[in-house]
Amino acid sequence: MKKILFLFNAKAIKLRQVLLDDFSKEGYECYCALPKDDIAFWSQKYPQIHFVPFNNFSGTSIGIADNLKTYFKIKDLIKQIRPDIVFLGNVKPNIYGGIAAHKCGVKHIYGLVSGLGYAFIDEPGLKRAIVKRICTFLYKLGFKHASHVFVQNPDDRNLFIEKHIIREGNSSVVPGTGVDLKLFSPKPFPQQLTFLMAARLIKEKGVFHFVKAAKALKQKYPQVRFVLGGNIDTNPSAITKAQLEECSQFVDYIGYVEDMAEALEKCSVFVYPSYYREGIPRALLEACACGRPVITTDGVGCREAVVDGENGYKIPVKDTECLAEAMEKFIINPEIIPVMGRKGRALAENKFEIHRVNRQIIGVVGDGLK
Repeated sequence: MKKILFLFNAKAIKLRQVLLDDFSKEGYECYCALPKDDIAFWSQKYPQIHFVPFNNFSGTSIGIADNLKTYFKIKDLIKQIRPDIVFLGNVKPNIYGGIAAHKCGVKHIYGLVSGLGYAFIDEPGLKRAIVKRICTFLYKLGFKHASHVFVQNPDDRNLFIEKHIIREGNSSVVPGTGVDLKLFSPKPFPQQLTFLMAARLIKEKGVFHFVKAAKALKQKYPQVRFVLGGNIDTNPSAITKAQLEECSQFVDYIGYVEDMAEALEKCSVFVYPSYYREGIPRALLEACACGRPVITTDGVGCREAVVDGENGYKIPVKDTECLAEAMEKFIINPEIIPVMGRKGRALAENKFEIHRVNRQIIGVVGDGLK
């Protein structure tokens, strides 16, 4: 039985739990690094997986001391477990885990890039340019000895190939994290036409564009409901409590969305005007699976979840006017909502079903062992 060690950020286990379970069902002995406080919960849910304590993936620090500490902690963990395969996800695990795994003699190293985020957003600024250069250099080190790197959209893969971070021959595109079609399934639409946006409440997710579009449309169509979900964020570009209070007359703020399936059941159309440079936003896949039309940007990652005019609409990034126009199409022609919703569900079934995505990954890993 081949031993595989998964190194993800703590929050990512919620997105990767089915991947670990599918690897286990294929006969791999699975280990996963987690913060100590989370181990009891996940061990009870997946007793066949070995969860080991590890607390050094939190935070976004690029300080030398913090990251050297992370690197040496990973090396110690790999030496302790002695895996045949190391599977990496998120920025720090991909970089420092890739370097540490090679130094420890692991021959089968796999990376998963689930979006490039802040550093690779195409916006001016010296700080962003410096961070981009640093991240590019570190990614090159992390993936230098990778057996294969999975990237969630073709734009990110092409960029990494262009910058010589990965090679065409040792990389492939997987369609996001996939979506559980049983957990997220079509339900009847609410009586009141409702637009929902649920995301991190930061500028790059398009929150301000949604709020402005909602304000313009609410004045014209007071019977329509606009809902915003998400935590107050600590990011410098986050929407503030004061700004949320200002928009309360035309947008219903519901706070953090604990149950996304329930939130989607209560909406008619899902809106996600992000330009954050994501892999493929999981929320878009969940909306499709729930049979909800989507409006999103024709931006990296987001565009993969929409066939324009079929299961929703793609709009230019940062274009509030086009966003409002797309939303108005559903207000004027509500009969298209269930039609587009069914096409979204079909797209989820044919392309984004979670076990289908996982089989693609497991197949590549298995081929690498032959």
